[in-house]
Amino acid sequence: MMESQPNNIRSAELRQFGLLFSLILVTLFGLTLPWLFDAHWPIWPWLIAGGMATFAIIWPRGLLPIYRIWMRFGLIAGFVNTRIIMFLLFYGVFAPVALLMRIAGRDALARRTYNEKMSSYRVSSIRRPKDHFERPY
Repeated sequence: MMESQPNNIRSAELRQFGLLFSLILVTLFGLTLPWLFDAHWPIWPWLIAGGMATFAIIWPRGLLPIYRIWMRFGLIAGFVNTRIIMFLLFYGVFAPVALLMRIAGRDALARRTYNEKMSSYRVSSIRRPKDHFERPY
């Protein structure tokens, strides 16, 4: 279901995680959502982002527990989202198209034989001349 996380995470990767997480936290919860909903400007995203950015710059290894929790959350969210997206795609796109094709009598795979004398579903191919690839366009 979920793959294991590597143990050899570099400090540069942790630093990048901390700075990017801080930026997204401030942008989403500190600026965008309060602006969209005309709410007061909260201080908590700025404090958490400041702490994470400080850790990311000074001691990136300190972010390792947060990084592991976040990656575990990402694996679980990806597992769930994949199933939801595939469910919606199948029942929202493929099933209605298949139903419409069945109602219209369209057989895209040519699975039906059209007369009883046919012993096979095989369709003979057309023999092309040898110079067919000389001028393809």
